[in-house]
Amino acid sequence: MKKRLFATGLVTLLSVVTLAACSTSKDADAKLATMKGDTITLSDFYNEVKSSTAAQQTMITLILERVFEDQYGDKVSDKEVTDAYNENAKQYGDQFEQALAQAGTTAEQYKKTIRLEKLLEYAINKAAEKELNDDAYKMAYETYTPETTAQVIVLDSEEAANATLEEVRAEGADFAKIAQEKSMDKDNIEVSFDSADNKVLPDVMKTAFALDVNGISGVVPIVDTSTYRTNYYIVKTTKKAEKDADWKTYEKRLKEMFLSQKSNDPAFRNVVISEALDKANVKIKDDSFANVLSQFTPTDASQSNENKESDDKKSEEDKKSDDK
Repeated sequence: MKKRLFATGLVTLLSVVTLAACSTSKDADAKLATMKGDTITLSDFYNEVKSSTAAQQTMITLILERVFEDQYGDKVSDKEVTDAYNENAKQYGDQFEQALAQAGTTAEQYKKTIRLEKLLEYAINKAAEKELNDDAYKMAYETYTPETTAQVIVLDSEEAANATLEEVRAEGADFAKIAQEKSMDKDNIEVSFDSADNKVLPDVMKTAFALDVNGISGVVPIVDTSTYRTNYYIVKTTKKAEKDADWKTYEKRLKEMFLSQKSNDPAFRNVVISEALDKANVKIKDDSFANVLSQFTPTDASQSNENKESDDKKSEEDKKSDDK
């Protein structure tokens, strides 16, 4: 399944809006268009568009780019960005340029978006690693499922899926052979994964984990997020590794799973961004963008937790002082 082009939620820079937002007062009177008895200046244009959703989002992107480039710029190489770009381009194939155009961006702008996401990813991982202790490992272990192997059939019709289900459940049926004949995805008939993997759809993984060895699922409808169409899956679990009682056996995978969960947690992500913005002492000077960073303000709940931790720490310090 192809990835969506902008999975990060970051919009591409809009060059015209950026030009207006970054213009100097001297440039403000620059003429963008003239007509009989009237002129549209850069200032006119800026005042008209600055309150738009696109301009607000562009301002967020500009701020984050500069803040994270300043604080973590040396942590992400150009090669990492190029490799990620090429991987995405490969997945889209001949349709990549069309996908860029539909997203209203260019190759260079998309690379900037990738770079910013990688800078964010680095910062989030560093913050998450500070919370990674034995208790965190043990909690991750509780939800971890070791390697499982499954055979998968993917169809685009519920009717065809139901008919195929009857076929694979028939006595003596060869699931793998039927999958090779009928599945839409013949490159991934048999896949191996654990619960820390992201190469297999979560619903497929969940289905496979729930089955006994050689068990066959019912028809599982799953929406393809790249096309918004529903595909229908039939899963057969063929192997299941026994889970070791010692969490340290899976320490590397548990760390990857923990960091992935933190990266996908909007609240944690926003706290990391908020701290970077505070460190950079970002101040908004135009009232039109007054609330542009409000989404990164810690929630009342997280603020309450921080206050509680602070109060607990203070109480411990007071207690130690009294003991003395």
